[in-house]
Amino acid sequence: MLTRTRMLAVLLSGLCWTQGAWAQGSPTGPAVVATIKPLQFIAQAILDGEGSVSALIEGSDSPHHFNLSPNDRLRIEQADVLLWIDPKFEVYLAALFADIAASESSLMVTASAISGLTLHRYPDGELDPHLWLSQGNALLIAQALTEQLACIYPDKAPHFRAGLDQFRSGIDKQAQALQRRFSNQHVADYLVYHDAYRYFEHDYGLTHSASLVADPDIQPGMREVLELRETISASSPACILLEPDASPALVNTMVQNDAVKRITIDLLGSSLESSANAYRQLIDHVATGFLSCLNI
Repeated sequence: MLTRTRMLAVLLSGLCWTQGAWAQGSPTGPAVVATIKPLQFIAQAILDGEGSVSALIEGSDSPHHFNLSPNDRLRIEQADVLLWIDPKFEVYLAALFADIAASESSLMVTASAISGLTLHRYPDGELDPHLWLSQGNALLIAQALTEQLACIYPDKAPHFRAGLDQFRSGIDKQAQALQRRFSNQHVADYLVYHDAYRYFEHDYGLTHSASLVADPDIQPGMREVLELRETISASSPACILLEPDASPALVNTMVQNDAVKRITIDLLGSSLESSANAYRQLIDHVATGFLSCLNI
């Protein structure tokens, strides 16, 4: 039996898994199920019209509190490839995906386990799961997915590799343009609601001065609120970057200066339509938020 550990070893070595239900592929083309839209966007760029790519979490639903529907379970069971971030990010899938690994019915591509990815960790040692915000990471995910799809559907391998080449070219051009925008600029002091931007910040030499909450699911105590409010008041930040589900009441309590701009960035791209260009659109959205925030 090909265990989960061996499946991962096959994936990272670039070899093909020639056992299991999906070894011969489906006559309708590959079926890829991603947990979140940013991963769907990456997969869509590779498939580009071949087969199907869908995301379990649509709209503004949080990956932290998602519940699978019967239809979601059916899509997962019928998928050739399951693409997710990490068991500690999509906690709701950990047990189900372990069962799938044991049954060898689908390949799971765990993004955080792909060799070469830049990974950041919080002070407590936990993985920062927002790894798709690094364009370099997105490219490595796309490469791993391309090789596995080429193994399952060798007759379509040239199509997948052409999609990968276009994805790489688009990312390279976008990254060069953003480097020019963010380099050699005086960057104003800014805040973030939650420390979720470090992959993008690392790529473009940015650093926030403080975050309002350590965990978006846990409200800070009054002492923390008062201490941080004093720190913010003394630093005179130009702006604060918010997520769509940020608490307006908490933000207004901590940031009492109306001159501090509020900029909302949707890191999941929930309003974007999936397409071969959607990942670059997501990064453009993130970059526009930073540029607007910092008056660059």
